[in-house]
Amino acid sequence: MGEVIGHAAVVAHLTAAGVRLDVATMYADAFTDYQEAVANIREHGAIVAHPRTHNPMPNPYLDVRDRARATLQKLNVRQGAALWRAE
Repeated sequence: MGEVIGHAAVVAHLTAAGVRLDVATMYADAFTDYQEAVANIREHGAIVAHPRTHNPMPNPYLDVRDRARATLQKLNVRQGAALWRAE
């Protein structure tokens, strides 16, 4: 997932492939959340410093990533497969 794909581009790709607009929008929401979360985890790591105490804590974006992935799996949009790129 090197290049970030924008929300509008995801919706356009999916609707062009025949996915209903409401489903394409939900998929794009989850897809962009997933991309943002993965980028944050790669930049800051899975363990980060608490902003106030500076104690180690799990990166909050781990939960964002997991929720987005679960949503993507529930939507089961096969036409979205072309959006995923290997690095």
